[in-house]
Amino acid sequence: MVSEDITKVLTQRPLGLVFDIDGTLSPIAQTPDEAKLYPGAAGYLQRASKFAHVGVLTGRAVADGARIVNLEGLTYIGTHGLEWCDGLPTTHPVQLLPEAVPFLEPGKELLDLAEKELKPKIPGLVIQRKNIGGTIHYRLADDPEAARQLILNTLKEPAARLNMHIDEGKRAVEILAPLTINKGKALRRFVEHFNLKGVIFAGDDRTDLHGILEIERLRQDGYAAHAIAVQHADTPPAVLEHADTIVQGVEEMVKLLEQITIDVSRTNA
Repeated sequence: MVSEDITKVLTQRPLGLVFDIDGTLSPIAQTPDEAKLYPGAAGYLQRASKFAHVGVLTGRAVADGARIVNLEGLTYIGTHGLEWCDGLPTTHPVQLLPEAVPFLEPGKELLDLAEKELKPKIPGLVIQRKNIGGTIHYRLADDPEAARQLILNTLKEPAARLNMHIDEGKRAVEILAPLTINKGKALRRFVEHFNLKGVIFAGDDRTDLHGILEIERLRQDGYAAHAIAVQHADTPPAVLEHADTIVQGVEEMVKLLEQITIDVSRTNA
């Protein structure tokens, strides 16, 4: 059974269901390429898409997020909102926000520097390139905290010179365009794009906090909106503080997704 608050949102039409991937519908993997949806998640997403607008909102590039989910009929929003695709990128064009274009080359230059300067010094470092910037994963480093400091110290000055922004996730350093685009603004765009009356958003990490806070603002604006936080040992406290519902880990999130799918099917009957 889902909570009464979630049920109220699920009765709204048009309805939106928006999910982060890593740590939400996919267990955190040792490397980005190893990530897979939790068993059953894809089927529930596909069923839900018959009754709701389903979005995948990820820090990964659209192509990478779509590779993992691999379902047609969903909206894929990548790089924290800089990319948008109305279906799988193999069949639909990926739209890049115009204001992000000037940061294509600076982002590439900064990641080239990371490849040259950091990879030889940090065994196990994984550099994940995106259309704009990318993510440097140090989860496999022998000393993750020392690796983190070396990454930040190496990239701080070049990032400032190239006008790129540095942020952090779980055992990862993000290279971002210095734009006010984030998962919250992307979520708002999704709601307005589909003229939604109700929306549920689920995430687990620091960058998902923007989406969770946007849920609060959407409620203030009269929408039926609900935020779900997936709790792990390293989930930022602010994510848990501002969420409406907290579930323990990806397995519990996928069980809740199953119940949401059942409920949304019933409300459409």
